[in-house]
Amino acid sequence: MKYRNYGLFIVLLLLLTGCVKGDVNIEFSNEKKANMDVEILFPENFFSSYNTSINELKNKLNENGLQDWKSEELKESINGVTYLGLKVIAPESINKSLISFVKIDNNEKNFQVEIDMNAVNELYNTSELKDIDNYSLSNLKTMGLDLDLNITMPGMIKETNLGDIDDNIVKINLLDLLTQDKISSISIISTNEQKNNFPVNSLIIISLLVILYFIIRKSK
Repeated sequence: MKYRNYGLFIVLLLLLTGCVKGDVNIEFSNEKKANMDVEILFPENFFSSYNTSINELKNKLNENGLQDWKSEELKESINGVTYLGLKVIAPESINKSLISFVKIDNNEKNFQVEIDMNAVNELYNTSELKDIDNYSLSNLKTMGLDLDLNITMPGMIKETNLGDIDDNIVKINLLDLLTQDKISSISIISTNEQKNNFPVNSLIIISLLVILYFIIRKSK
């Protein structure tokens, strides 16, 4: 995967301001399908302070090799602060390459994802960051940088060697991950089953029927 230009661009953005919130989201639906997107949020005053705009960020992404990625504008309020940003959605070529991290254990009926740290380091190109004076991944964290890797599996997650399991999603702090040298790979195991949404869907249908019944009764 060609991560180099993307990683360097993100690093340069992070050096401009530590108050950045970002998520790298990877969803493994099954052994043949995966999706990846990246969400980056900046405080609204970032754009006026650095005389830039969302459109300019989009153009920079295109110039740095992400012209095949789809982008959507984001606006969120976090702790009373308005954040603006982008969600960039990986093309099919990137999604297909994620499948190389998948292993299936048919005997144990397990679905396993194992991502080598070399791939993660290539994604963020941390060697470029080390070449820039007075900055490091550690002090970016103290500046307020919040960057997470969120991995969703097809079945119930049984174990992970990194991060926390929250609502059946593995959440890994990327700064903690990139500043350690003891872990050589991310390893996550789940049951090899698709999550069943039937109870939720049933509740929605039942609720709609109750509302419809109430409306009909009121109209008589």
